[in-house]
Amino acid sequence: MDLTEFYGFQLSEKMQKLEITSEKILESYINKIKKINPKLNAIVSLKDTSLLFENCKKIDASRKKGKKLKPLSGLPIAIKDLEETKDIITTYGSLIYSHYKPKNDSPMVSNLRKSGLLIIGKTNTPEFGVGGQTFNEVFGTTANPFNFKKTAGGSSGGAAAAVQSKLIPFADGSDMMGSLRTPSSFCETFSIRPTPGLVPSNSTLSYKMPRISTNGVIARHPMDLALMLDGCIGKKACFEKLIRNKFSLRKVTACIPENYLENILVDNKVTKQFYQNIETFKKLGVKIKKINFDFEPNLFWDSWIDLRSKIISLNLKKEFDENSHLLKDTIIWEIERGKKITDESIKVAKKKRSYLTKKINEILSTFNFLILPSAQVFPFDKNNAFPKTINKVKTTTYHQWLEITILPSLIGLPVISIPHNTGSCKKALATQFIGAKNEDDRLLQFALNLFNTTQSKI
Repeated sequence: MDLTEFYGFQLSEKMQKLEITSEKILESYINKIKKINPKLNAIVSLKDTSLLFENCKKIDASRKKGKKLKPLSGLPIAIKDLEETKDIITTYGSLIYSHYKPKNDSPMVSNLRKSGLLIIGKTNTPEFGVGGQTFNEVFGTTANPFNFKKTAGGSSGGAAAAVQSKLIPFADGSDMMGSLRTPSSFCETFSIRPTPGLVPSNSTLSYKMPRISTNGVIARHPMDLALMLDGCIGKKACFEKLIRNKFSLRKVTACIPENYLENILVDNKVTKQFYQNIETFKKLGVKIKKINFDFEPNLFWDSWIDLRSKIISLNLKKEFDENSHLLKDTIIWEIERGKKITDESIKVAKKKRSYLTKKINEILSTFNFLILPSAQVFPFDKNNAFPKTINKVKTTTYHQWLEITILPSLIGLPVISIPHNTGSCKKALATQFIGAKNEDDRLLQFALNLFNTTQSKI
């Protein structure tokens, strides 16, 4: 029996009933990693497996003696290589940190370790998480599970590829400009970018900049999203219980901001696929209406691009000053652009952000969710850093093809990405459901109800 075929929550239940052991689970995942990962390149810095099996035996012995362990205890996880892990090299996908071994875990990793998860290694990421394609000079490029010649997306590309390939049951990830949602779309997994602040991080938010990035979760099942999110959050988390509350899909109302979507450079085939996906949701009872924003759609991009560049330039100041020759060109572009942005320009960007927050909150007081495609393109050649053209129109920046993800990131809203399980890079397109602030539980409940209704055939 291939235990990797089970979802994480199912494995957890079986372990708690003493039907299977943590050791057997790890053995199944390690065997699959050995078989698939050399071509996929999703998991990096894999730990000594003999040490991992020793840990499993201790966990299994405790369970056998009747000791009550946490639900995640004994399940394997690989941590995104942007998060510091005290016993595993953390490279940030950069040659600057290719031999860096942190003294402490990041706050989120500390919570995951306390939850009982067995950290087996790291998942691949682009350098410092910048860019929607997972490649770096330390470990190379991560491939798409459906087609090894295509990209898995980024920056949580290693995480999404590993989860879809069943190398791990679920994964953490981070998301600034769709870093959870793009790879989830390309690899057809679920993902949730929670309300910022829910998952702890090392960010001090100095310089009084808004929080536009947050950690989140990738999984093949909504229950696993909830279980893993609880692990990321720590003691006060209860999503695994909240998600079980049922509600009728026919009571769900959602809207598509048509003029905003038309304002973004989206592949025509993606647009067609998106509206086909929308029809599926409608058939399940979800009430979906097209609306138009009563403000200039470009305000999102205008605010976003300045805030993002400034934040990246501040976060990577030390690396730029000391080792700029080791940084990739797109990071240098962001930093140099950010350094030129004045305090006055940041004030303007923040004012636009506040205005947009008010406008979107008004819409979400009428509708449960706002809907957008999770990507502007389908998975492309993994040898290309980013799409140079969309619909034969040249992209103006290296990240214009990620613009569809910035609305919830800019104003701090939770968003869940729902896959449609086509098994093909030619049709791989997830749907973003954006909710009101702190309504993460409602998004998870919605995803679970969809999954149960369709039996994973969304």
